[in-house]
Amino acid sequence: MKLKSFLYLIFVSLFGVNGFGQAADAARPPAGEKTAQQVIDRYIEAIGGRKALEAVNSRSTKGTVEIVPMGMTGTFETVAAPETRSVTKLNLAGIGEMLEGSDGTNAWAINPIQGSRERAGKELEQYRLINYFRRELDLNKLYDKIELKGTEKVGERTAAVIVMTKTGLPPETAYFDQATGLLIRSDSTILSPEGQSAMTTYYEDARKVDGISVPFLIRTVTPQFEIRLTVNEVKHNIVLTDNTFVMPKT
Repeated sequence: MKLKSFLYLIFVSLFGVNGFGQAADAARPPAGEKTAQQVIDRYIEAIGGRKALEAVNSRSTKGTVEIVPMGMTGTFETVAAPETRSVTKLNLAGIGEMLEGSDGTNAWAINPIQGSRERAGKELEQYRLINYFRRELDLNKLYDKIELKGTEKVGERTAAVIVMTKTGLPPETAYFDQATGLLIRSDSTILSPEGQSAMTTYYEDARKVDGISVPFLIRTVTPQFEIRLTVNEVKHNIVLTDNTFVMPKT
Protein backbone atom coordinates (compact mmCIF):
# COMPACT_ATOMS: atom_id res chain seq x y z
CA MET A 1 0.00 0.00 0.00
CA LYS A 2 1.25 3.50 -0.84
CA LEU A 3 2.25 5.62 2.13
CA LYS A 4 -0.29 8.32 1.19
CA SER A 5 -3.17 5.82 1.35
CA PHE A 6 -1.74 4.42 4.57
CA LEU A 7 -1.77 7.85 6.23
CA TYR A 8 -5.28 8.58 4.98
CA LEU A 9 -6.64 5.38 6.55
CA ILE A 10 -5.09 6.33 9.88
CA PHE A 11 -6.96 9.62 9.80
CA VAL A 12 -10.22 7.91 8.84
CA SER A 13 -9.79 5.75 11.96
CA LEU A 14 -9.28 8.86 14.04
CA PHE A 15 -12.57 10.27 12.79
CA GLY A 16 -14.34 7.21 14.25
CA VAL A 17 -15.99 6.51 10.92
CA ASN A 18 -19.24 4.53 11.20
CA GLY A 19 -18.62 2.48 8.10
CA PHE A 20 -20.85 0.00 6.33
CA GLY A 21 -20.25 -2.66 3.57
CA GLN A 22 -22.20 -5.80 2.49
CA ALA A 23 -24.01 -8.08 4.92
CA ALA A 24 -23.45 -11.81 4.67
CA ASP A 25 -25.80 -13.70 2.36
CA ALA A 26 -26.76 -15.99 5.25
CA ALA A 27 -28.06 -13.12 7.39
CA ARG A 28 -31.45 -13.73 8.99
CA PRO A 29 -34.07 -11.32 10.40
CA PRO A 30 -33.12 -9.96 13.85
CA ALA A 31 -34.95 -11.35 16.85
CA GLY A 32 -35.96 -7.95 18.23
CA GLU A 33 -36.03 -4.90 15.97
CA LYS A 34 -37.96 -5.33 12.74
CA THR A 35 -36.88 -2.12 10.95
CA ALA A 36 -33.64 -0.21 10.45
CA GLN A 37 -35.11 2.78 12.27
CA GLN A 38 -35.86 0.66 15.34
CA VAL A 39 -32.21 -0.48 15.42
CA ILE A 40 -30.99 3.11 15.10
CA ASP A 41 -33.42 4.36 17.76
CA ARG A 42 -32.20 1.69 20.16
CA TYR A 43 -28.59 2.62 19.39
CA ILE A 44 -29.29 6.28 20.21
CA GLU A 45 -30.78 5.25 23.56
CA ALA A 46 -27.88 2.86 24.25
CA ILE A 47 -25.25 5.58 23.85
CA GLY A 48 -27.06 8.01 26.11
CA GLY A 49 -30.24 9.23 24.43
CA ARG A 50 -31.18 12.06 22.10
CA LYS A 51 -31.30 14.72 24.83
CA ALA A 52 -27.75 13.97 26.03
CA LEU A 53 -26.38 13.92 22.48
CA GLU A 54 -28.05 17.21 21.55
CA ALA A 55 -26.50 18.81 24.64
CA VAL A 56 -22.98 18.21 23.25
CA ASN A 57 -21.85 21.11 21.07
CA SER A 58 -18.17 20.23 20.77
CA ARG A 59 -15.79 17.41 21.61
CA SER A 60 -12.07 16.93 22.24
CA THR A 61 -10.50 13.47 22.10
CA LYS A 62 -6.88 12.57 22.87
CA GLY A 63 -5.05 9.27 22.84
CA THR A 64 -2.39 7.04 21.33
CA VAL A 65 -2.11 5.18 18.04
CA GLU A 66 -0.30 1.94 17.19
CA ILE A 67 0.06 0.38 13.74
CA VAL A 68 0.44 -3.41 13.82
CA PRO A 69 2.59 -5.26 12.70
CA MET A 70 4.77 -2.31 11.66
CA GLY A 71 5.50 -1.31 15.25
CA MET A 72 4.78 2.37 14.57
CA THR A 73 3.38 4.43 17.44
CA GLY A 74 2.20 7.97 18.02
CA THR A 75 -0.31 10.29 19.62
CA PHE A 76 -3.44 12.00 18.35
CA GLU A 77 -5.75 14.84 19.29
CA THR A 78 -9.00 15.74 17.54
CA VAL A 79 -11.61 18.44 18.10
CA ALA A 80 -15.02 18.52 16.42
CA ALA A 81 -18.16 20.64 16.26
CA PRO A 82 -21.37 20.82 14.18
CA GLU A 83 -21.96 20.12 11.46
CA THR A 84 -18.72 18.96 9.81
CA ARG A 85 -16.08 21.12 11.46
CA SER A 86 -13.07 19.24 12.79
CA VAL A 87 -9.30 19.34 13.21
CA THR A 88 -7.12 16.31 13.90
CA LYS A 89 -3.42 16.35 14.79
CA LEU A 90 -1.39 13.16 14.55
CA ASN A 91 2.24 12.75 15.58
CA LEU A 92 3.66 9.49 14.22
CA ALA A 93 7.19 8.39 15.11
CA GLY A 94 9.45 8.42 12.07
CA ILE A 95 7.03 10.53 10.00
CA GLY A 96 6.26 13.65 12.03
CA GLU A 97 3.23 15.84 12.57
CA MET A 98 0.18 15.62 10.31
CA LEU A 99 -2.98 17.71 10.30
CA GLU A 100 -6.45 17.17 8.82
CA GLY A 101 -9.40 19.51 9.10
CA SER A 102 -12.60 21.02 7.80
CA ASP A 103 -14.16 24.45 8.31
CA GLY A 104 -17.60 23.04 7.57
CA THR A 105 -17.37 23.65 3.82
CA ASN A 106 -13.82 22.94 2.74
CA ALA A 107 -11.55 20.12 3.92
CA TRP A 108 -7.78 20.13 3.95
CA ALA A 109 -4.72 18.04 4.80
CA ILE A 110 -1.12 18.89 5.71
CA ASN A 111 1.57 16.26 6.18
CA PRO A 112 5.27 15.68 5.40
CA ILE A 113 4.44 13.22 2.59
CA GLN A 114 1.89 15.17 0.56
CA GLY A 115 2.51 18.72 1.71
CA SER A 116 -0.78 20.66 1.86
CA ARG A 117 -3.87 20.03 -0.24
CA GLU A 118 -7.63 20.51 -0.27
CA ARG A 119 -10.13 17.72 -0.82
CA ALA A 120 -12.52 17.81 -3.77
CA GLY A 121 -15.22 15.80 -5.56
CA LYS A 122 -16.34 12.45 -4.17
CA GLU A 123 -13.49 12.39 -1.65
CA LEU A 124 -14.74 15.65 -0.12
CA GLU A 125 -18.33 14.40 -0.16
CA GLN A 126 -17.38 11.22 1.72
CA TYR A 127 -15.16 13.16 4.12
CA ARG A 128 -18.06 15.43 5.07
CA LEU A 129 -20.38 12.44 5.45
CA ILE A 130 -18.18 10.52 7.87
CA ASN A 131 -17.24 13.63 9.88
CA TYR A 132 -20.80 14.81 10.46
CA PHE A 133 -21.24 15.76 14.12
CA ARG A 134 -24.02 13.85 15.92
CA ARG A 135 -24.43 11.81 12.75
CA GLU A 136 -26.41 9.10 14.55
CA LEU A 137 -29.24 11.63 14.98
CA ASP A 138 -29.38 12.58 11.28
CA LEU A 139 -28.76 9.32 9.41
CA ASN A 140 -32.02 9.61 7.48
CA LYS A 141 -30.96 13.04 6.25
CA LEU A 142 -27.41 12.00 5.38
CA TYR A 143 -28.19 8.77 3.47
CA ASP A 144 -30.57 8.08 0.59
CA LYS A 145 -31.38 4.52 1.70
CA ILE A 146 -31.05 2.65 5.01
CA GLU A 147 -31.89 -1.07 5.08
CA LEU A 148 -31.99 -3.74 7.78
CA LYS A 149 -30.39 -6.83 6.25
CA GLY A 150 -30.75 -9.30 9.12
CA THR A 151 -28.30 -10.53 11.75
CA GLU A 152 -24.73 -11.77 11.70
CA LYS A 153 -22.20 -13.00 14.25
CA VAL A 154 -19.43 -10.59 15.26
CA GLY A 155 -17.19 -12.80 17.35
CA GLU A 156 -19.50 -14.30 19.99
CA ARG A 157 -22.10 -11.55 19.63
CA THR A 158 -25.19 -11.48 17.44
CA ALA A 159 -25.53 -8.16 15.65
CA ALA A 160 -28.28 -6.49 13.63
CA VAL A 161 -26.85 -5.52 10.23
CA ILE A 162 -27.75 -2.24 8.55
CA VAL A 163 -26.63 -1.16 5.06
CA MET A 164 -26.64 2.57 4.33
CA THR A 165 -26.31 4.03 0.84
CA LYS A 166 -25.49 7.54 -0.36
CA THR A 167 -25.86 7.97 -4.11
CA GLY A 168 -22.45 8.12 -5.79
CA LEU A 169 -20.52 6.76 -2.79
CA PRO A 170 -19.65 3.19 -1.69
CA PRO A 171 -22.27 1.61 0.64
CA GLU A 172 -21.49 1.31 4.34
CA THR A 173 -22.50 -1.46 6.74
CA ALA A 174 -22.91 -1.28 10.52
CA TYR A 175 -23.30 -4.07 13.08
CA PHE A 176 -25.25 -3.33 16.28
CA ASP A 177 -24.95 -5.69 19.26
CA GLN A 178 -28.42 -7.12 19.95
CA ALA A 179 -27.60 -7.48 23.65
CA THR A 180 -26.55 -3.85 24.25
CA GLY A 181 -27.73 -1.93 21.17
CA LEU A 182 -24.21 -0.49 20.71
CA LEU A 183 -22.32 -0.26 17.41
CA ILE A 184 -19.58 -2.92 17.54
CA ARG A 185 -18.33 -3.08 13.95
CA SER A 186 -18.46 -1.17 10.68
CA ASP A 187 -17.30 -1.95 7.14
CA SER A 188 -16.51 0.71 4.57
CA THR A 189 -14.64 1.53 1.37
CA ILE A 190 -12.66 4.75 1.69
CA LEU A 191 -12.00 7.01 -1.29
CA SER A 192 -8.66 8.80 -1.68
CA PRO A 193 -6.62 10.26 -4.56
CA GLU A 194 -4.70 6.97 -4.67
CA GLY A 195 -7.84 4.84 -5.10
CA GLN A 196 -10.21 2.85 -2.88
CA SER A 197 -9.34 1.04 0.34
CA ALA A 198 -11.53 -1.47 2.23
CA MET A 199 -11.50 -1.33 6.03
CA THR A 200 -13.30 -2.95 8.94
CA THR A 201 -13.51 -1.09 12.24
CA TYR A 202 -14.29 -2.56 15.68
CA TYR A 203 -15.55 -0.38 18.57
CA GLU A 204 -14.58 -1.71 22.00
CA ASP A 205 -14.17 -0.78 25.68
CA ALA A 206 -17.29 1.44 25.83
CA ARG A 207 -17.28 3.90 28.74
CA LYS A 208 -19.65 6.67 29.81
CA VAL A 209 -18.46 10.27 29.47
CA ASP A 210 -21.02 12.87 30.58
CA GLY A 211 -23.69 10.19 30.22
CA ILE A 212 -22.66 9.28 26.64
CA SER A 213 -21.13 5.91 25.75
CA VAL A 214 -17.75 6.31 24.01
CA PRO A 215 -15.51 3.49 22.64
CA PHE A 216 -12.08 3.85 24.23
CA LEU A 217 -10.51 1.29 21.89
CA ILE A 218 -11.04 1.51 18.12
CA ARG A 219 -9.40 -1.09 15.90
CA THR A 220 -9.33 -0.61 12.13
CA VAL A 221 -8.32 -3.66 10.12
CA THR A 222 -7.17 -3.59 6.48
CA PRO A 223 -5.60 -6.40 4.40
CA GLN A 224 -2.14 -4.95 5.13
CA PHE A 225 -2.21 -3.77 8.75
CA GLU A 226 -4.25 -2.93 11.85
CA ILE A 227 -4.58 0.52 13.42
CA ARG A 228 -5.23 0.56 17.18
CA LEU A 229 -6.51 3.79 18.69
CA THR A 230 -6.56 3.98 22.49
CA VAL A 231 -8.50 6.95 23.85
CA ASN A 232 -7.08 8.55 26.99
CA GLU A 233 -9.31 11.61 27.35
CA VAL A 234 -12.69 12.85 26.10
CA LYS A 235 -14.07 16.31 26.89
CA HIS A 236 -17.40 17.76 25.80
CA ASN A 237 -18.49 21.36 25.23
CA ILE A 238 -15.01 22.80 25.04
CA VAL A 239 -14.60 26.38 23.78
CA LEU A 240 -13.84 26.51 20.04
CA THR A 241 -13.92 29.37 17.53
CA ASP A 242 -14.20 29.56 13.75
CA ASN A 243 -10.42 30.15 13.63
CA THR A 244 -9.88 26.72 15.17
CA PHE A 245 -10.89 25.08 11.88
CA VAL A 246 -9.06 27.36 9.42
CA MET A 247 -6.35 25.69 7.34
CA PRO A 248 -2.93 26.78 8.72
CA LYS A 249 -0.65 28.68 6.37
CA THR A 250 2.41 26.72 5.30
